[in-house]
Amino acid sequence: CETKPRYTVNSAFVRAHWSDHLFNIIDTPGHVDFSFEVERSLRVLDGALVVIDGTRGVEAQTVTVWKQLEKFRVPRLIFLNKLDREKRNIENCMSSIRETLRTVPVLVNHPVYDKDRQLVGVTRIPSSTAVLTDTVESLAEVDEIIEDLYFTHDCDASKIPSSEISESVKRQLLLGKVTPVCVGSGLTGIGIGSCLEFIIRYLPSPLVAISKLPEVLQDQICGVVFKSSLDPNRGVLCQTRLYSGTLKPRSKLFNTRTKSPAQVSNLFQIDADRVTLQDSCEAGGITMIAGCKDFRTGDVFVSQSFESKVGDLDELVQSNRTLKSTMNHGKPLFFCTVEATDSISNDRLEKVLTAMTFEDPTLTLKTSQNGELVLGGTGQLHLSVVRERIRDEHGLECKAYKFRVNYMETVTQQIEHRHTDHLGELHLTICPEESGKVVTVKNVSDKIRGVVEPAIASSLTIGPLIGLQLSNCRITASFNLNPHDHNKFPSKDEKRGLNLMVKTAIKKIFKNNKSLMTLCEPIAEIEVEGPQEYSSSIMADFSIRAGTLEYQMNFSEGGAWFTLVGSAPLSKLTDFSSRIRHISRGSASVLKMETVSYGPMELGDCRVIVQMFKEGVL
Repeated sequence: CETKPRYTVNSAFVRAHWSDHLFNIIDTPGHVDFSFEVERSLRVLDGALVVIDGTRGVEAQTVTVWKQLEKFRVPRLIFLNKLDREKRNIENCMSSIRETLRTVPVLVNHPVYDKDRQLVGVTRIPSSTAVLTDTVESLAEVDEIIEDLYFTHDCDASKIPSSEISESVKRQLLLGKVTPVCVGSGLTGIGIGSCLEFIIRYLPSPLVAISKLPEVLQDQICGVVFKSSLDPNRGVLCQTRLYSGTLKPRSKLFNTRTKSPAQVSNLFQIDADRVTLQDSCEAGGITMIAGCKDFRTGDVFVSQSFESKVGDLDELVQSNRTLKSTMNHGKPLFFCTVEATDSISNDRLEKVLTAMTFEDPTLTLKTSQNGELVLGGTGQLHLSVVRERIRDEHGLECKAYKFRVNYMETVTQQIEHRHTDHLGELHLTICPEESGKVVTVKNVSDKIRGVVEPAIASSLTIGPLIGLQLSNCRITASFNLNPHDHNKFPSKDEKRGLNLMVKTAIKKIFKNNKSLMTLCEPIAEIEVEGPQEYSSSIMADFSIRAGTLEYQMNFSEGGAWFTLVGSAPLSKLTDFSSRIRHISRGSASVLKMETVSYGPMELGDCRVIVQMFKEGVL
């Protein structure tokens, strides 16, 4: 799925047959707003093909995806595309791969051009060329066998058997020390067949994954849900990678997260936008299952009959790298209010958005105090795409406004209040804290603490300024309760009384000290990478946004690539991603933007935001 500016926003799954082999291909997004969509697909891949523009070399978003592939230790090949273009440059591309991706690239085939410099085919590297020497010398850097052969043959690469070179490439690829590079043109199809042959030769077969499972699971049904969605007709649908066993309709499964049984009602084969019923799915395959309503993205399932045969199933899953989940979708960064263009469609809009949040865990939906639908996402593009999907897929027009970050309220100095009622006295103190929210309850039993702590937490969800949650504060509640029967206290009535005592005290302390309250805003940590030539312009833009630079470093040996790490108020970064791409002409990118803390706002900025909330602008 692509948006109008041609961003891939949803992973697309297709099947392809080649040379008696079946390829399950997942095309993933590249934009930072959709990192979770990428990661949940990468978790179940056996290998990856990274496509690089042969006229431009490594670009910023390539670096992003490369790091994600390294996180999941996915073996990968590189395909140098667009070698039919005039501005192609293999040498520069190989250099940028080595310097920027910090891998050893090994060219495994070579383009063939006619007398008019038109691409007509690809061929194995001729034994007499300097390219073969470069390939062998690259392998010799990391492979002692090839190094010995190279020196044994007096540094004549043509005398080393091609089978030895091929075995070395595969061996070092799986160790993560080299990356094979093949060439061609996606537009003309030249080199595609050769690329597929290299995938078959060098990347691991899906069946290899069985041997990476715990031994007790290798003859059982075992799989991972990497994407779940809510279909209005079929219910919960789960795209699943099956690692072992055979999955069929009516297969009985056990969810290791929920500790609950489930039964498959139907299997569906996915191929782009076509979905057809499937009789079975063998180990190594990808399928979509229906009927397992409690399954969610990241869940691991096994045969129901197996669950009773193993003691600690959690430990078995978490100790295995293939099954253990390392995905973290984080919290939404930006929010906006959405409503249908007519009141009749509002209920339908809420149902559509609920289904979308089920499919996309990085999307949240809440109802504000005045009944508005508030949508949260990872960035402006993310929220814009949601609006487009609502319109294009569901025929609903909706308005989005009040675009903002997640502000909170806090205190500027220590405030105190004493409250007395028939149960006794409560001394309440709230003071500033560097981060988070700390609640301390003194002079009470654990039983009473279990009553009052939730009451305090509940009371702090609505602050006195504009009704936002409190943060960056320490709350201390010290009780001096009247004498009571410790064995019977608190009764139901006394629990209600304690709740009322706490909530009344907090309400009064807020009311009496409103002038000592302020807003705090999320501070985001960001990481930007791009060509060195744009570093000054990018840092200047970052400084304008009240950014604090933590460090800048040259990422490549030649200094042609830079990394910038810093922090800034999230409210200043709403268009930062698109601005960086504009400044660098698409060659630099924001790799990371996530909230790490909250900080108090300047008084002037705070007043503006409070007024905007009161006027309904935010």
